[in-house]
Amino acid sequence: MKVSEVVYSKLRRRLVSGYYLPGSQLKEEALAQDFDVSRTPVRNAIARLTSEGLLMPGEKRGALVTPWGMENTADVFALRVLLEGHGAYLCAKKASDEQIAVMEQTCEEMERQFSVKGADWIKKMDQGNRVIHEMLYEASGSPYLRLSGKHLLEVPQVIGGFFIYEDADVEESLRQHREIVKAIKLHNGDWARSAVACHLNAALERFRRRSSEE
Repeated sequence: MKVSEVVYSKLRRRLVSGYYLPGSQLKEEALAQDFDVSRTPVRNAIARLTSEGLLMPGEKRGALVTPWGMENTADVFALRVLLEGHGAYLCAKKASDEQIAVMEQTCEEMERQFSVKGADWIKKMDQGNRVIHEMLYEASGSPYLRLSGKHLLEVPQVIGGFFIYEDADVEESLRQHREIVKAIKLHNGDWARSAVACHLNAALERFRRRSSEE
């Protein structure tokens, strides 16, 4: 892999995982030293990530980590309702038995993690959640939908949702996952789409509640 791609991937991973605080200033020189590369691949990575909306232009060859307010979060979830809802509809028509089995097994593992609450259980819950939502794109059979939708799952406000959930929120989310998978398994596209809309709108309300508390 080219140096520019490595730097881009590493920096993007940091941004979507919340490594940098929103509004933080990133300098080319400091990043180049951090990644042990020249400034050119860092500059190219910053340009790409700015075009993706994860960074904003900063002063003196640097960038700012894009702040995410409630309005941004609402926009992302509105797009997810449309794209993942359509993905779920297509899944109900096209998903293979193996893909449905993966979703069912992921639901079971998430439920087990919640009941046991062992080491890193929240992190494992988030990983399972990612599998479920990625599968709505993967099993849709639409490469264009997959390409467009997966970026929305990497927005900082989307990642790590279970870290702000209370137990009742987790239980509700798990039930909704089961309903989505059941609708897909029964090949009911309209039900699957509406179940996804319900699930994502409930998640948005949790973010709104958390935002108001802060």
